[in-house]
Amino acid sequence: MVFTNKSYGVATPADKFAQATKKRPVLYFGLPFLLTVVVGSFALSELTATKYNVHDNRTKALTKEEGLKLSSKSRRKLDLQEEYWRLQAQDIDDDDWEIKRVDSQAAPGVTTSPTATAASAPTAASSK
Repeated sequence: MVFTNKSYGVATPADKFAQATKKRPVLYFGLPFLLTVVVGSFALSELTATKYNVHDNRTKALTKEEGLKLSSKSRRKLDLQEEYWRLQAQDIDDDDWEIKRVDSQAAPGVTTSPTATAASAPTAASSK
């Protein structure tokens, strides 16, 4: 049988940590939590920066026509005079309308002025 040279009462670093966590549970629960949050924050910032860098490289590589998804064949040259005449040629029926007066009594509760309701409302004394 082989005996170790460990003398009684000498604590290893693991034993010291175990005793410290029994006295202070923050070391056991809080410290790993805070480390996870801090390391996760740095990792997520790197991932986000990578995402935006890839997007920037992809959009910078496109030409103007590719970005607009237009080819030279499908593009029509814009001429203001031609657009004006094209809009004038459209049949817009804006001449067949009539002016109709809306009766103010048709919508109860809607007034044009506060004095109009007071003057037109019958009072209890005048109805007797």
